[in-house]
Amino acid sequence: MMRVEHIALEKIRRPKLVEALQCWYRLCGTGGLYRREELGFRPLVATPEILNGRSSVITADEDNPLSYVFAYYGGDFNVYEDRNFAAQRLQDIPDWDVVRVIITCLGEAIEARAPLAHRISGNFGGVEITYDRIIFPNVNKANVIDRFVTLSEEVSRGTL
Repeated sequence: MMRVEHIALEKIRRPKLVEALQCWYRLCGTGGLYRREELGFRPLVATPEILNGRSSVITADEDNPLSYVFAYYGGDFNVYEDRNFAAQRLQDIPDWDVVRVIITCLGEAIEARAPLAHRISGNFGGVEITYDRIIFPNVNKANVIDRFVTLSEEVSRGTL
């Protein structure tokens, strides 16, 4: 079973997440949304603080969240034997409890129209993992959130 706890952005303490959040504010100010048409998508995704952690880019240009696609997926902590979900849909994740949590968190980011942070704990293949994740929503020129950049950092790991 997955557990999700909201974390206030100002209480984020994990160094990579703090760096990414600072990068976000440098690019976007305090407005909350990353506007790709104005800023260009690459500067956010290419920053070392994004790519050096467990990060993903999720394309959300479908009505059905199960059809959201991982445009990029990578990082430095092992979940599902570090299976790469790039070019796969959320429905391709092998654990429906994980899918439910992801869809719920992305829905919250759509509603907030601003970055959100969560602490997530769960059993991944017999290993209990806790990690912090920030979701950075991106809007297109129609002012619709159609992409998310996520960054996660492992907090703890232990066998059950």
